[in-house]
Amino acid sequence: MANPQDAAEALKESVQQVADKVQSLTTSDGPSGGPAPNQLLDEATGEYVSKSELKKRQKQREKDKQKAERESTRQAPPQPKRKAGSVEEEEAKLNPNVS
Repeated sequence: MANPQDAAEALKESVQQVADKVQSLTTSDGPSGGPAPNQLLDEATGEYVSKSELKKRQKQREKDKQKAERESTRQAPPQPKRKAGSVEEEEAKLNPNVS
């Protein structure tokens, strides 16, 4: 008969091999440790993403950049012009009970 310790050790090794294989299949990295097939590097974040996701991100970054440029060049709205007149006249218009 086989030694029970040897059988247990062989079982542990095979379970570990299966666990490693499952881990390599379920992570985004391929079996070689590199990116999964059909993945491109997003240089801004360092992530590997699909081509369509990379294009979406690049388009959004371009929109954000243009928006920031518009905001930086935008002038503040002009102050409303006050009509010539005294403060008392304006207050009188606001409160009709004052004579």
